[in-house]
Amino acid sequence: MPKNSLFRINSFCCTLSSCLLLGFLGFTQEAVARLAPSKNNWRADLLQYINTKIAKKDGGYGWEDQPDSHLTPTYAVIGILHHLNQLPPDKAALIRFVQTHHPQRQTNKETGPSASQNRNLIYQQIQAITWLGGDIADFKAEVSNWKTQAGNTGNYEKHKYPVLDQEMMTPICRSLLNIPVAPVAPEFLKYLKSRQRPNGSFNNAPTTAGGDGNILNTYWSLYALKVLGEKDWSKTETIAWLQACQRNNGGYTHQPNPILGGNDEVAYTWAGIKALALLEAKPKNMEACLAYINSLRNADGGFGNQPGLPSNPVATFYAIDALKTLDKLSYLDNATLIKRPEPKKMNFSGYQVYTVQFEAHGTGSPTEAVMLADSLNIHLWGAKNGNPNWVKTAQKIANDKKVPVTFFIADEPYSGSVSVPGFGTFNHILDYVSPVSVGRVNFKDSTSWQDLQKTTLTQLMRNNSGLILQISNNEPMARIILDESIKKGGYLGISTVHFGQNFSFAQPYYHQYRYQLPFVTLQDAHGTESWWWANELASHRTLFIAKKPTYDEMVTALKNSWAVAIRHDSISEYKTRMLGGTTDARQFIQKEEKNWKWWKTANSDENRPWAAITVIRPTDSLEVSYPEKGVNIRIRPWLNGVRQMIKDPQVSLIQLKIDQVVVEPKMIKHTDKKGALTDTFYLHAMPNIAQGEHLIQATLKSLRDNRTRTITQKFTY
Repeated sequence: MPKNSLFRINSFCCTLSSCLLLGFLGFTQEAVARLAPSKNNWRADLLQYINTKIAKKDGGYGWEDQPDSHLTPTYAVIGILHHLNQLPPDKAALIRFVQTHHPQRQTNKETGPSASQNRNLIYQQIQAITWLGGDIADFKAEVSNWKTQAGNTGNYEKHKYPVLDQEMMTPICRSLLNIPVAPVAPEFLKYLKSRQRPNGSFNNAPTTAGGDGNILNTYWSLYALKVLGEKDWSKTETIAWLQACQRNNGGYTHQPNPILGGNDEVAYTWAGIKALALLEAKPKNMEACLAYINSLRNADGGFGNQPGLPSNPVATFYAIDALKTLDKLSYLDNATLIKRPEPKKMNFSGYQVYTVQFEAHGTGSPTEAVMLADSLNIHLWGAKNGNPNWVKTAQKIANDKKVPVTFFIADEPYSGSVSVPGFGTFNHILDYVSPVSVGRVNFKDSTSWQDLQKTTLTQLMRNNSGLILQISNNEPMARIILDESIKKGGYLGISTVHFGQNFSFAQPYYHQYRYQLPFVTLQDAHGTESWWWANELASHRTLFIAKKPTYDEMVTALKNSWAVAIRHDSISEYKTRMLGGTTDARQFIQKEEKNWKWWKTANSDENRPWAAITVIRPTDSLEVSYPEKGVNIRIRPWLNGVRQMIKDPQVSLIQLKIDQVVVEPKMIKHTDKKGALTDTFYLHAMPNIAQGEHLIQATLKSLRDNRTRTITQKFTY
């Protein structure tokens, strides 16, 4: 047997689960049983990390905290194995996995298409299959038809700038696929010329908009220029700029002397090394650079994004690819592994797991919001678009009915946007949370991040408040503001599950912040009534660990990453998806599942009430159809609702009794200008109601299986 084959088998075996994986990849159980992993060889340690922490039973590779695979870590691992000459014998199975696991389109899809295309995911498929020696011809038709994404609303940029690194995927992927680049060369050369700074660097916004370059955007621009056949675009200046991005510790940051987010990072270090190599240059301080990459290595064999951070597959790929580019993989042979103290385990004795919903409704019926919080076991309800009167009214109703829910502000400032030097001006990144006492916060349009820090962010942090990153497909920009927040405050969490989507799958760079910021789910309520949002409320939520379910303790949990995003719905095939959280927090939350899980059965969508019965009085001015005198009885049946659209009836009202007497309520329907249904309910008016206690009995029928259910409610007039 060749020596490298023996090493490959030796380095893969470790646990029963990895042995099963080896069998899938073509290794025999006998060979596995004969050998033990090396404890002193970085290559063996690295392969053991891959096969014990990120290899999954579905045949691919995934994030360490997830049970299944994802394209991006699979791409990263294939790149690592390619560089180490350790690709598995059964390449065909891995090729099939990559071909069928685009996270927005194919197997394991938990996020749908968006207004912009994440073309880097297609690049990862093409590059991974190329490393495996597979056929990539099937990608030619799509890549040939790619047009610029300038103007796409999904970029969430005020000036309609396209995302530079996504634009560069067109010439780069054409080159990998052997599609002629000449037809697209003029438009891309013109575009790149408009994005290159006098110092040779490149960035997202035109040079005329100001701001320095960005090291990630500079690398992808230089890569594109190479495949376009262009050379010597300010080569001397660009080399000097790239070398100036190296910090004293050997790692690279995103630009020399950055104003925001000026930390070293493996992604920046990788980009600096790769960009310099394209210009036939090297880091100015090679020894420090190599020592920095070694400082990212952990005892488990993987590499972290920064020294001291836990390993993750993409950071590990960046480190190995950087060393391979420098032809310095052998540096690790004699490099000393930096020993770090074991993290202290958190003792959660006396703590419990609570539920918070960010950006649930802050408009419509406060009575129904309280009812939903009660029936779905929601402890904190973040009200979106809610005025102080709505939040105070909802809280009073909850207090009067002894429903243990606290309302707070969780809003999205539609008119607010923030500019980041060199990138442009962005929205969808300023969602925030604050206590009721602070009220809704105003964000100026097109304010700079630096001014935001001095004004609104200072106000938020002074009041134990902060931002939630909703969505950004501009990774180089998002990294800067996330890193700035980690150092100086700002973001309290990153949104993952949102509507039927999972942003952490569509924007996999989020996972590189898993150990620095918590993952949350975002309801992002649209429309008016929380009742039509009940499917979302019953599909996903954020759990946090605290001694009491208060707003302040929730914020403390976010700051400590004692929070996880949870989904359990038809999109996840009724399997529980848990995202984020520290290891100790995840273990505690999993142990306490029986106390927080909101679903009644393992595979049913009947995890919400069938109808909302609301007794409306003349003083209930926030309720639809409040009477001039007496009371109105309103019954909203279960119809599936998505955003503002209400459709697909699930139950119907077949009988309504008031005090044992059958009554005939009116069916009310509200539509928009296009005729789409926006609200529907049954209404029974009782203007001359007698004083005393009354009983409502609503009998409902499931339109799927004809089951009936009677809901009763008492009230006193």
